[in-house]
Amino acid sequence: MTEPSFKHKQRGAATIVVAAILLIAITIVTLFTARTVLVETELTADHNRTTQAVTAANYAMDYGVSYFDSYGFDQDADGNVDTVTPPNIDVNTTYGPLTLSSQVEYDTSAGTVCVDAGETPTLSKGMLVATGFSDDGLARRTITQCVGPISLLADEGPDMPLISRSEVALTGTANIVNRYTNINIWSGDKVTIGSSSSMSTFIKSNAAGNLSLPDLLNADPDINTQIVSSNNLGNGLDIIDDDPSLDTATAADFFSTFFNTDDPGAIEDLASNIGQNYNDMSLADGKDGLIWIEGDQNFSGGDIGTIDNPAIVIVNGDLQFTGNASIHGLLYVKGEMRVGGTVDVVGTSIVEGDGVPTGDSAVYGNGTLNLIYWKDFLAGASAPLPGLTAVVSGSWRDW
Repeated sequence: MTEPSFKHKQRGAATIVVAAILLIAITIVTLFTARTVLVETELTADHNRTTQAVTAANYAMDYGVSYFDSYGFDQDADGNVDTVTPPNIDVNTTYGPLTLSSQVEYDTSAGTVCVDAGETPTLSKGMLVATGFSDDGLARRTITQCVGPISLLADEGPDMPLISRSEVALTGTANIVNRYTNINIWSGDKVTIGSSSSMSTFIKSNAAGNLSLPDLLNADPDINTQIVSSNNLGNGLDIIDDDPSLDTATAADFFSTFFNTDDPGAIEDLASNIGQNYNDMSLADGKDGLIWIEGDQNFSGGDIGTIDNPAIVIVNGDLQFTGNASIHGLLYVKGEMRVGGTVDVVGTSIVEGDGVPTGDSAVYGNGTLNLIYWKDFLAGASAPLPGLTAVVSGSWRDW
């Protein structure tokens, strides 16, 4: 009997169906794999871009902080916040060279997390906004942080031009002028001025009225002043001597009376961070900001600090002046201070007298000493001083 013809026509149908299913499955797997590879490629590319942007933003933050540490937001002194453009970062990778760009902005306006609402904005503190970009510019990352001045001095600094834990016995010529308050010398031991060839102290004249900063710091002791103490008049009311609070103070207690720390090493570290830790005081000539001088010194002359950019100078040892020297700001001497030559200090001189035997002088010499008191000299600086700035702890934001 002959088979029906339709049975011959159905031969291979199952094979075709299975083959079709396999082809469809392979196509789906191929498309899914391709999609997975594409997504992974995109994720990898996005990760690389994000990493590049974060790297550039961190670099911009470091650059911005370093710029601020070197005299603040307005370094061209035009009264406006500077425009800062960090150099590009050139990086060689396994994929080839990359160039990462970034930008730095400073926001000193009130009402931010860095400057309270209602506070008068200044150019000494604010928000640093650092933005980094990927090589192709498609990714960006922004980091913000508050920066401002360090409050290094206790109560914004002393209230008189000369302070000594031990005896003051100058035998040369000295003019000590204070047009702000009525105290010129504060000592833990006696102050001897009768043996000086010509020593006088002055305070502001009652008839002087309100004085401008140039008048307050006038080097002529006879302008807007009245004499209080001299080798002829003896010690006047502007001299506080034999103060037991100074005489019995430990070195740490004495130091912390004038600084917001009892650890000199912490201040030394700040000076080291900006490269102003010297073994020779002559290297500080022409410098300003925070300066640490290590060891006994013989300073033969030079100028440290200015009216616009004063200095805080700490000498960790004895200091002998032998030439013409001027210092604007604060001078702190760990040991004794011997005055030779001509020395002008506009600000405050503090002598700890560490190692000076009881009854011996910590401040002495037959040179010429001119001390002009300058109150709150840091507040009058045109910008934060090198070494006296910092980021505000807890202010970092990267979201």
